[in-house]
Amino acid sequence: MGTYRVAQICWNGHCITDSANANPELCADFCRKCGAKTTTYCPLCKEYIRGEYYVPEVLLLGARKFRAPAYCHKCGAAYPWTQASLDAAKTLILEDENTTQEEQNKLIEVLPALLVDSPNSQLAESRLKRFLSKAGPFIAEGIRDIIVGIAAETIKKSMGL
Repeated sequence: MGTYRVAQICWNGHCITDSANANPELCADFCRKCGAKTTTYCPLCKEYIRGEYYVPEVLLLGARKFRAPAYCHKCGAAYPWTQASLDAAKTLILEDENTTQEEQNKLIEVLPALLVDSPNSQLAESRLKRFLSKAGPFIAEGIRDIIVGIAAETIKKSMGL
Protein backbone atom coordinates (compact mmCIF):
# COMPACT_ATOMS: atom_id res chain seq x y z
CA MET A 1 0.00 0.00 0.00
CA GLY A 2 2.11 2.93 1.22
CA THR A 3 5.44 3.57 2.89
CA TYR A 4 6.86 6.00 5.36
CA ARG A 5 9.31 8.51 4.04
CA VAL A 6 12.31 9.50 6.16
CA ALA A 7 12.05 12.57 8.37
CA GLN A 8 14.95 14.86 9.19
CA ILE A 9 14.69 16.49 12.61
CA CYS A 10 17.12 18.70 14.50
CA TRP A 11 18.26 17.67 17.97
CA ASN A 12 15.91 20.29 19.44
CA GLY A 13 12.87 18.78 17.70
CA HIS A 14 12.36 21.11 14.73
CA CYS A 15 11.26 19.28 11.60
CA ILE A 16 13.53 20.04 8.64
CA THR A 17 11.57 17.81 6.26
CA ASP A 18 9.21 14.86 6.52
CA SER A 19 10.41 13.40 3.21
CA ALA A 20 14.22 13.53 3.28
CA ASN A 21 14.67 10.49 1.05
CA ALA A 22 12.24 11.76 -1.60
CA ASN A 23 13.37 15.40 -1.48
CA PRO A 24 17.05 15.53 -0.47
CA GLU A 25 17.22 19.18 -1.57
CA LEU A 26 15.12 20.03 1.50
CA CYS A 27 17.70 18.53 3.89
CA ALA A 28 20.17 20.55 5.94
CA ASP A 29 23.07 19.60 8.18
CA PHE A 30 21.97 22.18 10.75
CA CYS A 31 18.60 23.63 11.72
CA ARG A 32 17.78 27.07 10.35
CA LYS A 33 15.68 27.84 13.47
CA CYS A 34 18.15 27.00 16.22
CA GLY A 35 21.42 25.89 14.61
CA ALA A 36 21.34 22.38 16.10
CA LYS A 37 22.67 19.36 14.21
CA THR A 38 20.06 17.33 12.33
CA THR A 39 19.44 13.61 12.09
CA THR A 40 17.36 11.14 10.08
CA TYR A 41 17.71 8.15 12.38
CA CYS A 42 17.41 7.02 15.98
CA PRO A 43 20.78 7.43 17.73
CA LEU A 44 20.22 4.21 19.66
CA CYS A 45 19.07 1.64 17.07
CA LYS A 46 19.88 3.58 13.86
CA GLU A 47 16.36 3.07 12.43
CA TYR A 48 15.19 5.88 10.17
CA ILE A 49 12.77 8.38 11.69
CA ARG A 50 9.32 7.96 10.19
CA GLY A 51 8.17 10.95 8.20
CA GLU A 52 5.30 11.43 5.77
CA TYR A 53 3.20 8.37 4.99
CA TYR A 54 3.26 8.21 1.22
CA VAL A 55 0.76 6.32 -0.90
CA PRO A 56 1.55 6.38 -4.62
CA GLU A 57 -1.11 7.93 -6.84
CA VAL A 58 -3.03 9.37 -3.86
CA LEU A 59 -3.25 13.14 -3.69
CA LEU A 60 -3.81 14.71 -0.29
CA LEU A 61 -5.60 18.05 -0.34
CA GLY A 62 -5.33 20.61 2.41
CA ALA A 63 -2.63 21.53 4.84
CA ARG A 64 -0.96 18.89 6.95
CA LYS A 65 1.35 19.44 9.85
CA PHE A 66 4.03 16.88 10.55
CA ARG A 67 5.07 16.66 14.18
CA ALA A 68 8.38 15.14 15.20
CA PRO A 69 7.74 11.82 16.93
CA ALA A 70 8.61 11.56 20.62
CA TYR A 71 9.85 7.97 20.58
CA CYS A 72 11.48 5.61 18.09
CA HIS A 73 8.97 3.27 16.49
CA LYS A 74 11.51 0.41 16.44
CA CYS A 75 13.28 0.45 19.83
CA GLY A 76 10.98 2.72 21.85
CA ALA A 77 13.78 5.03 22.99
CA ALA A 78 13.07 8.71 23.50
CA TYR A 79 14.45 10.80 20.68
CA PRO A 80 17.05 13.42 21.73
CA TRP A 81 14.53 16.28 21.53
CA THR A 82 12.11 14.38 23.73
CA GLN A 83 14.76 13.60 26.33
CA ALA A 84 16.00 17.21 26.27
CA SER A 85 12.46 18.49 26.91
CA LEU A 86 11.93 16.02 29.76
CA ASP A 87 15.28 17.01 31.27
CA ALA A 88 14.45 20.71 30.98
CA ALA A 89 11.05 20.17 32.61
CA LYS A 90 12.66 18.16 35.42
CA THR A 91 15.22 20.90 36.05
CA LEU A 92 12.52 23.57 36.18
CA ILE A 93 10.37 21.48 38.51
CA LEU A 94 13.28 21.07 40.90
CA GLU A 95 13.92 24.85 40.81
CA ASP A 96 10.48 25.69 42.20
CA GLU A 97 10.53 26.99 45.76
CA ASN A 98 6.74 26.95 46.24
CA THR A 99 6.37 23.16 46.12
CA THR A 100 7.76 20.38 48.28
CA GLN A 101 10.39 17.92 47.14
CA GLU A 102 7.75 15.19 47.40
CA GLU A 103 5.42 17.07 45.03
CA GLN A 104 8.29 17.69 42.64
CA ASN A 105 9.36 14.03 42.64
CA LYS A 106 5.78 12.82 42.13
CA LEU A 107 5.44 14.98 39.01
CA ILE A 108 8.87 14.04 37.66
CA GLU A 109 7.96 10.36 38.07
CA VAL A 110 5.00 10.66 35.68
CA LEU A 111 6.30 13.28 33.23
CA PRO A 112 6.77 10.76 30.37
CA ALA A 113 3.07 9.83 30.65
CA LEU A 114 2.18 13.34 29.47
CA LEU A 115 3.77 12.63 26.09
CA VAL A 116 1.60 9.68 25.11
CA ASP A 117 -1.85 8.31 25.77
CA SER A 118 -1.29 5.71 28.46
CA PRO A 119 -2.97 4.43 31.63
CA ASN A 120 -0.87 6.91 33.64
CA SER A 121 -1.78 9.96 31.54
CA GLN A 122 -4.69 11.01 33.76
CA LEU A 123 -2.56 10.68 36.88
CA ALA A 124 0.19 12.72 35.23
CA GLU A 125 -2.30 15.38 34.15
CA SER A 126 -3.71 15.60 37.68
CA ARG A 127 -0.25 15.96 39.23
CA LEU A 128 0.71 18.55 36.64
CA LYS A 129 -2.40 20.65 37.34
CA ARG A 130 -1.75 20.52 41.11
CA PHE A 131 1.88 21.44 40.62
CA LEU A 132 1.12 24.35 38.27
CA SER A 133 -1.42 25.78 40.72
CA LYS A 134 1.23 25.93 43.48
CA ALA A 135 4.37 26.71 41.49
CA GLY A 136 5.80 30.18 41.08
CA PRO A 137 4.59 32.00 37.97
CA PHE A 138 7.91 31.81 36.09
CA ILE A 139 8.31 28.09 36.76
CA ALA A 140 4.66 27.37 35.92
CA GLU A 141 4.93 29.24 32.62
CA GLY A 142 8.15 27.44 31.69
CA ILE A 143 6.69 24.01 32.48
CA ARG A 144 3.53 24.87 30.55
CA ASP A 145 5.58 25.92 27.50
CA ILE A 146 7.62 22.71 27.57
CA ILE A 147 4.52 20.54 27.96
CA VAL A 148 2.75 22.30 25.07
CA GLY A 149 5.68 21.38 22.85
CA ILE A 150 5.80 17.69 23.73
CA ALA A 151 2.49 16.55 25.26
CA ALA A 152 0.05 14.23 23.57
CA GLU A 153 -2.79 16.08 21.83
CA THR A 154 -5.39 14.59 24.20
CA ILE A 155 -3.48 15.94 27.22
CA LYS A 156 -3.20 19.40 25.66
CA LYS A 157 -6.92 19.47 24.87
CA SER A 158 -8.05 18.31 28.29
CA MET A 159 -5.79 20.87 29.98
CA GLY A 160 -6.76 23.67 27.63
CA LEU A 161 -3.17 24.12 26.41
